[in-house]
Amino acid sequence: MAKDLTKVSTVVTSVAFKHATCHSVEAVSAVSRIRAHSDMYEMDLLLDINSDLYPVDVADKFSLALSTTLHRNNEDFPDYYDKDLATQHGKGTLLDDYDYVMHGKVFKFKDNHNTGQLKVEVYVSYGGLLMQITGSPKELESLEVDSNVFLLMRKV
Repeated sequence: MAKDLTKVSTVVTSVAFKHATCHSVEAVSAVSRIRAHSDMYEMDLLLDINSDLYPVDVADKFSLALSTTLHRNNEDFPDYYDKDLATQHGKGTLLDDYDYVMHGKVFKFKDNHNTGQLKVEVYVSYGGLLMQITGSPKELESLEVDSNVFLLMRKV
């Protein structure tokens, strides 16, 4: 199913961390910070998650997608959560395919030339839980400052 998501124009980055391995987890209270690398897309990830809701251990493999909507058919999703919206009219959403979902906003986008090759760093806040994703500009070009983005995650 994850491969199909790469064809959906609203999925901002095509399952950037499919089968990524968690390298370290730093826990503070109910928040864990995940450091991960995806060999498939040559991306690095720093991600804060609510570990009470979704515990992740070192060496866990997971799939992660970023999307501007939760609808599979590219319809816009409202800026608020409505538990009944997903089932209205008998339509499923991307929520059905993932175990952990957050909604946030891109607040910073910067070029990174430190590695000798052009990479970009994108920063997203999910209500205080932060994400930094570093990778190819081509893979992350759809993300823009002040844009809303859903993070969808599942263990594989």
